[in-house]
Amino acid sequence: MKIGHADAHEGAVTTPEFRGGGKLFRTLLTGTEGQPDNFRLVYVRTNGPIATPRHRHNFDQLRLAIEGDINYGPDHWIRPGELAYFPESTPYGPEEADNERLGITLQFGGDSGEGFISERQMNDGMATLQRLGTFEKGIYRRTDDPPEGTRRNQDAFEAIWESVSGRRIAYAPKRWDAPVLMQPQEQPWTNLTPGIASKHLGEFGTRGTTFAVLRLDENRKHALSARGGWRIGFVLSGTGTIGDNALRTHSAFALEAGESATIKAEAPLHLFLADMPAFQTAPHAA
Repeated sequence: MKIGHADAHEGAVTTPEFRGGGKLFRTLLTGTEGQPDNFRLVYVRTNGPIATPRHRHNFDQLRLAIEGDINYGPDHWIRPGELAYFPESTPYGPEEADNERLGITLQFGGDSGEGFISERQMNDGMATLQRLGTFEKGIYRRTDDPPEGTRRNQDAFEAIWESVSGRRIAYAPKRWDAPVLMQPQEQPWTNLTPGIASKHLGEFGTRGTTFAVLRLDENRKHALSARGGWRIGFVLSGTGTIGDNALRTHSAFALEAGESATIKAEAPLHLFLADMPAFQTAPHAA
């Protein structure tokens, strides 16, 4: 099990941002570099203008808005309490906004098995490319004479990925035409047991990618069973424990494939849960 707390970091860290904008990141959780189920969960506060071109990913992404509206295309906004799923290969944008906003972004390897490059790889790749060109508003522009077959102007992430991977980026066939916006506030609760309720927001793809919210009343317990892939939890409000670890507002946890755990609410606890693609054939006992 991995645990992260948004308030445990000494301020926010500004990390290299190849798509522009004043973003302050706190990395809460990461997976394992080089694995198809690698992931990164970041707590992101954005101040000031941001403008990025229409683009797509070779990984899956989820954004959840906590404060302020998050833009992901013309007239497309994630309002506080809402979340949007960006499947691999699905284009979105351009993004344009100039407001303060706070949210979480979960990026993870999708069903195709292409994986997700690590934060270390991303930063190293960006540093390498900055010696040969510049990043501006989501585009990498080479200032040298690029080798044959290399584009002078390219999507920033694509350029970083190709530099890190040593090959041209490939995209799985597109399965969704647009990102999926989920509005949990419009969905009724389903009672699981007395004092525990959930909202099943959606299941996607062929490897069990699932999103849900869970609510526990004070002193209630809920068992999270083992599965064949990572399970990520983020506390929207409340306090409690998972195993021997304390949870509070904006804490996060990650259960590995085959790992189970029990959540207990000390005060009413409201969580977001994400089951990421399962690459094991079946979970084993914890």
